[in-house]
Amino acid sequence: MFKFFNSFIFDFELTRLLGSTAAGGCDTCEFLTAVGKIKKHDAESWHDAWKEQAERAEAIANEAAKDGLNMLAKNAYLRAANYFRAASYLFPNHDPRVVPLSERSVAAFVHATSLMDGPVLLVDIPYEKGINMPAYLYLPPQEARLPGKTPLLLYFGGADSTKEELHFLFGYSGPQLGYAVLLLEGPGQGLLLKKSGLPLRPDFEACADKVLGFLQDLAASRPELQLDMDRIAVAGAVTGGYFALRAATDARVKACVAIDPFFSMFELAMTRVPQAFVSLWESGWVTDGMFNMTAALQSWMSFQVRWELGLGVSSMGVESPAAMLRRFEDFSLDTDKYGKILDRVLCPVLLTGPGGGAEMYSSAETGAVKIHKLLTMVPESNKELWIPAEAADGGLSASIGAWPLLAQRSFRFLDKHFGIDRKIMPETV
Repeated sequence: MFKFFNSFIFDFELTRLLGSTAAGGCDTCEFLTAVGKIKKHDAESWHDAWKEQAERAEAIANEAAKDGLNMLAKNAYLRAANYFRAASYLFPNHDPRVVPLSERSVAAFVHATSLMDGPVLLVDIPYEKGINMPAYLYLPPQEARLPGKTPLLLYFGGADSTKEELHFLFGYSGPQLGYAVLLLEGPGQGLLLKKSGLPLRPDFEACADKVLGFLQDLAASRPELQLDMDRIAVAGAVTGGYFALRAATDARVKACVAIDPFFSMFELAMTRVPQAFVSLWESGWVTDGMFNMTAALQSWMSFQVRWELGLGVSSMGVESPAAMLRRFEDFSLDTDKYGKILDRVLCPVLLTGPGGGAEMYSSAETGAVKIHKLLTMVPESNKELWIPAEAADGGLSASIGAWPLLAQRSFRFLDKHFGIDRKIMPETV
């Protein structure tokens, strides 16, 4: 496949941006203009290029809104939101530009939600200690509604996504197919990490429980929304896929789409470190101080390592790479503290994995394939495994660049298990 840069992370992130075009998150010439100004492994040029395009798209959106061209204004606001997100992406979270850019991304996206075809509710879900988890609840437009009540899909982000970016997969496609879709930002994600400092938590079922309880109360207090609390699905990609599997242990969840999940974050991370060095560290021959010094040297030599370690340390809420790896051990589907998580999953599960050596932050063999085998409480007829080899088929991590096909596979699976037969559906509801 064509590469924009001889740099895995820069090429991957550009493909990620370009891949949102079908859902309105990118424009061809805006993209090419930005790429032409970016220098390899230069976070400043990356920031400048995408901030310029973000402000340009924001100005276009404001002008279109003033002229009453709501559809065009919505599209431009969506691009502005995505470009503002991208502008700060390669900075460490302590950079003073990160929070303001993230807030501008949210503001542009909120403008877009007011112009969408179906209603979008901005909701705050109580979390802990007076902190709320922000979310968008999409309802299908009237012409896309399914017969009866509306099934729900809860889409969880990963370690580096925002709830705004989640729009470009299921937020875009789900309502058009008659689903209500909730895009959530939990601890360790978006502004809850960058502004409030909340780290990721391994027992995401605790967050999912609060979300499900909130939705139950909402459905009871607002029956006109027609939310079907008996047809709730969860989904997520990579870390979000891990979160979705943990959420699927709740009996209220009736289906799960886990996109490129890992079984153990620690085991996955260890594939990126020389095994001999890991063994010396785990046995104590290499101290944490020595480990951190080695990580600092690697960070000095590699932009990608520096960025990954910065994100990992920040999202885990720790102070060093060694502490980060120890915290990774808690993010597993089989731990002493939480037990064998997969034994508690009973609902139908669709698993995807990156194929053809295209993985970046997940592995098909140690992730989706292993999880598929260990879902012993789920009948074989209720399990599906999809490992595309080519990038155009979804072979990159999180199916970056192939989200329309991922959406097609996902909603075909959900329709099947929610009893939705579109072949016999009346033209109007």
